[in-house]
Amino acid sequence: MNLHLLKVFVHVAEENSFSRAAEKLGISQPAASKSVRELESQLDVVLLERRGRFFEPTEAGQVLLEYGRSLFALEREADEALRAFNGLGRGRLRIGASTTIATYWLPSFLRRFHECHPGVRLQVVAANTRQIAARLLDCQVDVALVEGRIDDARVEVRLWRSEEMIVISPREAPLAAVGDEAGLCGLQATWIMRERGSGSRDATEALLRRMGVEAGEIIEVGSNEAIVQAVAAGIGFGVVPRICARDALALGRVRRHVPVSGPIERLLYRLRLPHRPVSPAALAFEALLATPESAEG
Repeated sequence: MNLHLLKVFVHVAEENSFSRAAEKLGISQPAASKSVRELESQLDVVLLERRGRFFEPTEAGQVLLEYGRSLFALEREADEALRAFNGLGRGRLRIGASTTIATYWLPSFLRRFHECHPGVRLQVVAANTRQIAARLLDCQVDVALVEGRIDDARVEVRLWRSEEMIVISPREAPLAAVGDEAGLCGLQATWIMRERGSGSRDATEALLRRMGVEAGEIIEVGSNEAIVQAVAAGIGFGVVPRICARDALALGRVRRHVPVSGPIERLLYRLRLPHRPVSPAALAFEALLATPESAEG
């Protein structure tokens, strides 16, 4: 069955007028009349019973009219559903983020995005940098935010923001003075670090090389929060984003040490696949990420 001819018939029957139906469809009155006759010929049934200038659907025409109304109602519903996706009225957004970003930086952005687009279902996956990059390559996430650079020609790396890294020690650590880098240099103490593949681990190793510090022993843990707790318990030293240690510092459970060369900054990145289409929801979220709001208020 030709759907265009069916649409003309439905409009003619509903308007009870060839001319009004033609005007609504943007075609000529003769074209509307011809379309109905052609449909009747294809189906080999009379659809409209003509009575001079007026007409009404035959029994067969009435049955077809109801089916046609249902069919085009579904068409409108499908169109509205797709428009809702394009207009961010519905849909899903999967965000992959390194653990620290997911825990500290993302929440405020998630809140703002949800306030603007409550119909979009949000899903956050937290893992280390390499794991998030792998999920992006497998198209398991739509937006990827990481703490370390990725050397993969398939991935486009864009700078997002920076954050301060700090050295923390137990409150009773035997150092000459808080902030005395000389007290750290050459100290073969125990260092608490993230697993390999983490951006925090890369930043820690780079800092220790810069300060000429050789770790006496390395204990690997799965999160920066675990580093803070291990340091507070007196196990050893650690390097974490300042945002992760703010509560422990405020409570005096750990001490902070700033190298004489100045604060340590590390960069956070957005990852993209250059040839993968970006969904409207992902574009809207990335636009939000460009705003200056931070997790530290």
